[in-house]
Amino acid sequence: MDLSGLPHFTVESIRQNSAEADALLIGRFSHLRGIRNDHGALYRAGGLPMHGALSRVPASAAETVELATPDASVAPELAPGVAYPWVDGYWQAYHVAMILDGRWQTRLFSPTPARYFRQNGVTGWQPEGAPLPEGAEDLGVRAGAWDHEHCELCNARIGGPAAPDGYVDAEDHWLCTDCYRRYAVPRDVSFATEA
Repeated sequence: MDLSGLPHFTVESIRQNSAEADALLIGRFSHLRGIRNDHGALYRAGGLPMHGALSRVPASAAETVELATPDASVAPELAPGVAYPWVDGYWQAYHVAMILDGRWQTRLFSPTPARYFRQNGVTGWQPEGAPLPEGAEDLGVRAGAWDHEHCELCNARIGGPAAPDGYVDAEDHWLCTDCYRRYAVPRDVSFATEA
């Protein structure tokens, strides 16, 4: 499924909103498949998404709904009549973009050092070279502690004997072999409409 299969939000009118959001978009969806949450993003190919919150999850495609967004300024093309694919809040717009981009390389996962830290009484870890979160206590680097990744779409573990390799894009997003074959090879964004 390409972008045309996602629910599209067609803007019917635009109003300035309160301090919570810079615009209130009033419109309708082409269909409701994949709309599960009242929050999500309007996908803009090649541009930043417009994140927002719906006034309610519509009961039918004929129903007019409001979408409050703080991101209207990123969309100079925004006007009544424009339609955008909807990415439900369960997903991120970058998930759709990474599948459509199609630049993946197979990679054998190799453990790397991880920096451990404590913040607000909770222990966390991150790649060795990443800056510590503000206010975190550095607990040191442990060799080989970054011992796996997870598939961006299905959360399968990548690394170790069961799944030693996966696919990586330029932004270091990982896909398992199954999701790569099912979604990345055909550039299929149907995952965004599945429950």
